[in-house]
Amino acid sequence: MNLVLEKENRGSDNRRNGDRRVGDRRETGVETRAVIENHHVFREGELGDQAFIVKSGTVQIYKTVEDKRVVLGEFGAGGMFGEMALIDDTPRMASARTINGGAVLMVISKKMFAKKMANMDPFARGSLKARPVQEPTGKTAG
Repeated sequence: MNLVLEKENRGSDNRRNGDRRVGDRRETGVETRAVIENHHVFREGELGDQAFIVKSGTVQIYKTVEDKRVVLGEFGAGGMFGEMALIDDTPRMASARTINGGAVLMVISKKMFAKKMANMDPFARGSLKARPVQEPTGKTAG
């Protein structure tokens, strides 16, 4: 594998925090990133220009609510996360960090994601981009 120089990640400096970006573009044309345990892939509120697919390891997604970490879920091999920032061009809604020994991630660039979206079935593409007109109230319709 070849070492790839790191791009600036707006909002955090993962170079000092266990992020090692490695790529072998001969295989897939996709950058691979190894992140050691308990280090962030991204943080809530950052602007996002990449999504990720877990090749190995585990990534935990969490939000900070009233100074407490609320775990929303975990992704293992094959799981994709971070795509919402690419779909709706808004800051990250949650943080992602590696757990249980770290993780190896495939990096999906905004350009690659847009290309995949353009080639999607129009119905599937539309359902991904669908957004409510207003925030849900928790009330049932009736």
